[in-house]
Amino acid sequence: MDSEFAGRFHEGVTVPKPFVLFDLGETLVDLRELLVSLAANLAAKYPTLQGDVADLVRRWIVDASRAMPRDPDQRFVSEFQVASAVMAQILQGRGIRVSDAAAGTILREGWNDFETRVHFVQGVTEEWLKEVRSLSAGLAIVTDGDRENVNRLLRHLPLAAYFDVIVTSEDVKAYKPNPSIYEAALRALHAPADRSIFVSDSAQDLHGAAALGMATCLFGSQPIDRSSELPAGSLHLLDPRGFPAALRQYSSTGRLRSADAG
Repeated sequence: MDSEFAGRFHEGVTVPKPFVLFDLGETLVDLRELLVSLAANLAAKYPTLQGDVADLVRRWIVDASRAMPRDPDQRFVSEFQVASAVMAQILQGRGIRVSDAAAGTILREGWNDFETRVHFVQGVTEEWLKEVRSLSAGLAIVTDGDRENVNRLLRHLPLAAYFDVIVTSEDVKAYKPNPSIYEAALRALHAPADRSIFVSDSAQDLHGAAALGMATCLFGSQPIDRSSELPAGSLHLLDPRGFPAALRQYSSTGRLRSADAG
């Protein structure tokens, strides 16, 4: 939290609980099993790819993220459409003739298998969610995903009971770091930006939140893409289990503790 906001509170005075907004994939939900499911599906359909499927799906997830229309002036395209087109391009580059629709079927089959084994990232549990909830004025999920897929995950993971608001890119026709997706969640929570914290595994996501005046926290290792450093004053926790302690400190100081690692 910025020094001006923190300075409005004096030692010994309780600070109002913050509103906390979370990214979903790789922040709360482990997506590694999705890559395993996709790799298995590709290997079964195209045996000639068996030695390369792990690299292909890693390339797919990076290229799909980069292909999302994140500029506010770009026309919105659903995550599934973008992901299908990118998978088709990758397979075509390997000499496999496949349409975007057929590539989408491959992704859907992989997702169906992934759902049966989906779990939280290490350090996030239902007890952790209960504790974070008790230390917050309200919780939201803000995710670059399609509503259908997010709803399907909510049927398999105990998330809905703890979150007041869930906003997807499809809902607002915008991807992070566009301001509109964060603003939609803040409005739904009735949360002022300067009393809110955004948590993600992506530095890019954090910059979008910081631009609106939110405090920010990175979960996990430093992002692979170092082209975007963390926002000034951002908290970096290697393990989510350190987050409740950071929220407790916020309640006494009005700021997240400045630390580079958990």
